[in-house]
Amino acid sequence: MPYPYQCLSYCWQADQSKPGILVGASGSYIHTFSAHNGRYLSTWPSLDSTAQTRSIGQNYGNNSEAPHLKESPQDDSGRPSKRQKLSPTRDESGSSLAEIVVAGDSDNGELSSSQQPPSPSIIKLVGTSSGQHVIAVTGEDKCIRVFDLAADGILTQLSERVMPKRPCAMVLTTDDSTILCADKFGDVYSLPLVGQAYEPEAINRTDTNGTSGTSHHKHKRKPFAPSATSLTVHTKRNRDALRQQQKINNPKAEKEALNFEHKLLLGHVSLLTDVACVTLASPSHKPYNYILTSDRDEHIRVSRGIPQAHIIEGYCLGHTEFITKLCVPPVYPHLLISGGGDDYLILWDWPTGRILQQLDLKSLVATRRNTHLEAGKFFNGSAEIKDTETEVGSALRICVSNIQALKIHKDLSGHPRVEIIVACEGVPALFTFTLGVTAQMQFNTSIQVDGNVIDLTVLPDQNSVVYSMDTSHHAFSTKASVETVKQSSRGLVGSLKYCTDSKTWKENEALQANVIAATRECADSHLYVPQAGAAEGKSLTELLYGLESLRKRGSEIETDI
Repeated sequence: MPYPYQCLSYCWQADQSKPGILVGASGSYIHTFSAHNGRYLSTWPSLDSTAQTRSIGQNYGNNSEAPHLKESPQDDSGRPSKRQKLSPTRDESGSSLAEIVVAGDSDNGELSSSQQPPSPSIIKLVGTSSGQHVIAVTGEDKCIRVFDLAADGILTQLSERVMPKRPCAMVLTTDDSTILCADKFGDVYSLPLVGQAYEPEAINRTDTNGTSGTSHHKHKRKPFAPSATSLTVHTKRNRDALRQQQKINNPKAEKEALNFEHKLLLGHVSLLTDVACVTLASPSHKPYNYILTSDRDEHIRVSRGIPQAHIIEGYCLGHTEFITKLCVPPVYPHLLISGGGDDYLILWDWPTGRILQQLDLKSLVATRRNTHLEAGKFFNGSAEIKDTETEVGSALRICVSNIQALKIHKDLSGHPRVEIIVACEGVPALFTFTLGVTAQMQFNTSIQVDGNVIDLTVLPDQNSVVYSMDTSHHAFSTKASVETVKQSSRGLVGSLKYCTDSKTWKENEALQANVIAATRECADSHLYVPQAGAAEGKSLTELLYGLESLRKRGSEIETDI
C-alpha cells in the first residue's frame, strides 16, 4: 500500500521561464513533480541507494532479525546492553541509511552495525521563496535536512542537523537566509539555511569504552553521584536507597552541545504549535521584522524579529482552544488568520491584537457532513464503522489542519484580493473565503473531495491549489479504515483552479489528471517498507492525524448540531 502524501510544498523557480516544482513527502520518501504538466521527476532517497535497505526493512516487517547483527553482550546484571541509535550514515550518493550500533564490548573490540529501514517519516516540508532549497523535518530522529533543488527536480542533500527536541513547526525568514524552528517544549531556534556541510566522519559515535564524541574531540562521561547525601536523608528507607545509589558505578552521560550554529530566540511555557515570520514597513520606510508564535494554551505571541526576539510586543487573545495554524496573507501583512480546536476562525489586526472578524467554521463542516450522510456515502458494514458513525453524530469537534492564502493576480475589479483555503482534520472538503480591501473575510464555497484532506499548498503563478488526500480511511473518520482493494482506486492528490471571470473554483483537470497518474506510477515503482515510526508502534493514523490530541482533557463535550 502506498503512503499518502502527508506533506506538500510548492517551489516556484526564481527564473520564471522555468516551471515550478511540486514537492511531496510520502512516508520517509520525498517525490518531486513538475507543476506545469504533473510529470514525475525524482525521488529521495533514490531507488538505487535504498534497494538493500528496503530488503532489510521487509525482514524487519516480518519480525525477523536483521542480517549480520551480533548479539548484544550482557552486563554484570545479566541483562543485555541497549542498542543505541546513532546518526544516519551515508553511502557514496549521499542518501541516508540509518545505522544501529550495539553498545558494549564486542569480540574484536570494534562496533558492529547493520542497516535499518530508511529515515523516519517526514513531518514538515518547506521550500524557499526562490525555489532553490527544500527543508524537511523527520520526527523520530529530530533531524532537519536541507536539500538543493535543481531545475530538473533532483534533490541533493546539503546538510542535516539534529535538534535537542522534536521540531513541530518551521518557517523561513523573509530573506530565506535563516530557519526558524519551533519544538514542542515551546522553544524557537534560529539556524542558518545551509549551515555546515554534512561530513560522515563527524558523526557522533560511542566507542567501546563508553566515551562519546566526534572525530575532532571527545566528551568524557562523569561518574554518577546521587544528589542526596547522608546529611539530607533521615529515614531508614531513604538511607538504604542512598546506599544503593552510591554503589552504582555506571558513568553518567554528559549532554553534548549542538555542533552546528544555532541560537535560542524565545520560548513559551506551553507546547508550541506554529510560527510565522512577518515584515512590516514603518513610517520611515524601514522594514521591521516580527515573529508570531502560537501554543496549546490559546495564546498568540507577537515578538520582535532577530536579533531582538526576546522582546514581546503583545498578544492576540481570543481563542478558547488550542491553536494549530497561523496564516499571514501576502497582500495584507498586518492581518492574521488563525484556527485550531475552536468552532471558528479569527481574523486579527495582529499589531494591535484586535479581533476584526470571527467566522463560524463548525456549521460549514456540519453542513458538508450532513450532505455526505444524506447521499448515502457515509459508513456501512462493520460494527467498528457503525461505532464511528455514532461518535461523529454525537459530538462534532473540528480541528483546523491548514490555512493557505492565494493572491489573485488577475482580478477584474483591479483591487488586490486573496483567497483563503482552509482544511480541517478528518474532513473531505476544502472551505474557501475571500479577503478584500475592507479587511473582512467572506465565505465563498465548500468543495467536496474524494478523501480526507491531509495537506495542501498553493501555486500562485497558476491561481491553483494542490491538496493531498487520505486513501486509507473513510470520509469524516480518522479511525475506520478502507478496504485495501478500494484504496488503490482512489487518487492521492487533487487540484483546483480559481477562475477570475466567474470567481469560482473548478477542478484543474489537466494538472490533476497528470499528477494523479504520476503519483500512481511512483507508488507502483516503490516497494514501501514499514517506516521507523511504525516500527516503534506509531501507526499511519498517528502520522496523518495528530492534532486532535492537543485538546485538553475535561473540555466540554459538544452537543449535536
